[in-house]
Amino acid sequence: MKPVITVVVPVLNEERHLEACLRSLRAQTFQDYELLVVDNGSTDASVSIAQRYADRVLHEPKVGPDLARHRGFLEARTEFLASADADTVYPPDWLGRLVRALARKGVVGVFGPLGFKESPRVLRQLEALGYTLLALGLWPLGVPLAGAANFGCRKSAYLAVGGFPPLAHLANADFRLAKRLRRVGRVVFLPTLRAYTSNRTFRALGPWRTVPHTLRIWADIALERDRVPAAHYLAVLQRNRSGR
Repeated sequence: MKPVITVVVPVLNEERHLEACLRSLRAQTFQDYELLVVDNGSTDASVSIAQRYADRVLHEPKVGPDLARHRGFLEARTEFLASADADTVYPPDWLGRLVRALARKGVVGVFGPLGFKESPRVLRQLEALGYTLLALGLWPLGVPLAGAANFGCRKSAYLAVGGFPPLAHLANADFRLAKRLRRVGRVVFLPTLRAYTSNRTFRALGPWRTVPHTLRIWADIALERDRVPAAHYLAVLQRNRSGR
C-alpha cells in the first residue's frame, strides 16, 4: 500500500547528527510514510547510519542540499512531501500535524518554527516563539520564513513552480520556494509544527553577523531581486571562522 507522505532527508557528512534525526522520525506517532535519505557524497559513516533507518537511501552526485532534496522529491511516490534536515530532531507529533495541515483544501505548503536542540527545554520553547513572531512579522512583506528543516508541500505544486533547481544557486532557496508556492495555492505557517535544529550556523556567524546577513537575504527575496548567491552564505561563514 502506498504511503501518505514521503520524508526526505539530504545528507553530506552528518554522522554526528544523523542518527538522532532518523530516530526521531522513526518515533513519529503518524506511521504511514516513507523515509528517504539522499546522500550527497558523504565520506563518513552517514550512509551506513542511513541504511539502518531509511526505507531507501539514494545518491545524488550534484552537490548541494537543495539538489539532493529535489532528487528525493522526484523519487517520492506520494503527493505529500516532508522536508527534514539531518541535524534536526522532530517531536513525535510532527509528521501527523504536517499531514493534517497539507490535507486542508487549497493548501500547497506548510512550515513551522525552529528552536535550537542544544538549548535547555524552556529556552527552546522561547526560541520557537521568537521564530513565530518573526515569521508572522515578515508575512506581510511576502517572505515566508519556511526553513527546509521544517517544511512540507504537495508534489504537484512543487513541480508546477519549478522546484529547487532554478533556485539552488541562490541563498535561502527554501524561502524562495515557499514564496513561489504561494502563486499556486495557500502556504500556511503552523506555530505548533515545531522542530529543533543545530545551532552550529548561528554559532559560526555570531549574532552580530547573523542580523545583517539575514536582512540582506530577506530584502533580496522580498523585492524579488534574486541577486544573493548561495556562495554568499558560505563566504560569510568562512570569513567568521577565519577571524576576519
